[in-house]
Amino acid sequence: MKKNNIKTKIIATVLATVTVCSVGTMATTSAFAAEKHISAGTTVTNDNKVSMDRDLLQVKNITSSTLLKVLEGATKYGKYVSPVLGGLLDAFIEKPEERIEKKLTELSDKVDKVFDKIDASEASIKAEITNDLGVQSFYNSFVKFKTQTETMNRKIKDIYASNLSNADKIAKIGSLAGNYDEWRSRFEDVQGELNTFCRKPSMTKEGNIFELAYNHYTNSVMFSGEAIDKAKPVSNHVLQVYTAGCATLVESLSAQLCYNNLSDEAKATVNPEFAAHICKDAGDVAKEIQSVSKFLAGEENGSQADTLKGMYDKLMSSTRNIFVNKGHENTLLAKDLKVRRHHSSYANGKYFYNTGSVVSNEFNESFDKSVLSYGTAKAIADYAKSKGVSIRRLLENNGFNTSNLPQNTNLVTAKAYDDTGSSASRFIGYHYIDAYYKGVNIDAKVANESRVHLLNCGYNNWKSEEWNYTLAGNGCAFVIQK
Repeated sequence: MKKNNIKTKIIATVLATVTVCSVGTMATTSAFAAEKHISAGTTVTNDNKVSMDRDLLQVKNITSSTLLKVLEGATKYGKYVSPVLGGLLDAFIEKPEERIEKKLTELSDKVDKVFDKIDASEASIKAEITNDLGVQSFYNSFVKFKTQTETMNRKIKDIYASNLSNADKIAKIGSLAGNYDEWRSRFEDVQGELNTFCRKPSMTKEGNIFELAYNHYTNSVMFSGEAIDKAKPVSNHVLQVYTAGCATLVESLSAQLCYNNLSDEAKATVNPEFAAHICKDAGDVAKEIQSVSKFLAGEENGSQADTLKGMYDKLMSSTRNIFVNKGHENTLLAKDLKVRRHHSSYANGKYFYNTGSVVSNEFNESFDKSVLSYGTAKAIADYAKSKGVSIRRLLENNGFNTSNLPQNTNLVTAKAYDDTGSSASRFIGYHYIDAYYKGVNIDAKVANESRVHLLNCGYNNWKSEEWNYTLAGNGCAFVIQK
């Protein structure tokens, strides 16, 4: 790879500047922004390599930011992938105050924090992947990659804290990835196998690792949103391990890039045991860095659909209001439920002998097209009850809009009917007509199906009275999205 003077001066500045900066802000750090910040005692040779004098070799503050700044300056892909890795790690350090309290400004510190989170959930995730999802081979490959990269990260942290010279720190960190042949046998094959398993973890079931988790959990829930939420812990775990592992490998390979940009004079100061395990072809190192990161982060302006992050994002942004019915259906529902007030124009205060039938039929006609069946509505209501949540809360958790549902609206679970024959008292001089339907209050936390009074109509000649009115209230139903 041909290097121009600007890139070489950037590298020299990196090695001389005692700077701690986050990956997300490295690109704006003034110490690296202009050529004039070349430190005293650093020169650029005729062959565009960095010459390090004794003073520069005594600089102690070599950090992951230092190495990644070299990566950003040395390759176009490095400039793209470095902040992507930092941003992904930041996303998994959930509490902003943690980053402040722990001063997680270095990529290696962020990787440490993410590996801590990974280790804390390892036991439960193992059971989920091997027992629930049934993909032991995926897990074996996954653990191999995690163990290798977590061990490497610990070694890198120890090297930063050691008393080695500046140049030896760079070389020793770089040596962890190994020379070209060592890299292939140690890491490339392991990561390649994991990439294959991430795309297709099961021989008998369809889907990538995230889809597999989602599909598994649809068997125990009513809505897609619940399956997404249940799949999230294992999906997060997979993406966290892969991101932390990639960041660690990129850090070591960036150190190799840094080593390859040193002058022969500087290289002569390096422990030969470290140098023996560094790939001396900067072009090969750059390809290795791209190979490590491409499946995770893709390429600048390229499609992200087939990347691990793209697959993860696709699941997490999936439609939440699909009725999956414990794995038996896949019906998209409208986010707004259909609402019907109890009010009827036929309930006009005047008695009429068939008002019960007319009002019942009118109410039922509101729910006779493009809605889930009454039996299905009852099953959803029973499911919410078994979870100890209201139907409204269940709806809100799964992407439905409930703002149009008045308080104490009833999810209709059986059609309205004229109850005149059973509830009326026929005595001389008066007559009662009633209509009811069955429903479940969407705001009651543990609600049972009940008979909801829709209409009251009648006359009483003894008191010279007649009446015909609907009782206050609302019914609702799920609408099937066309």
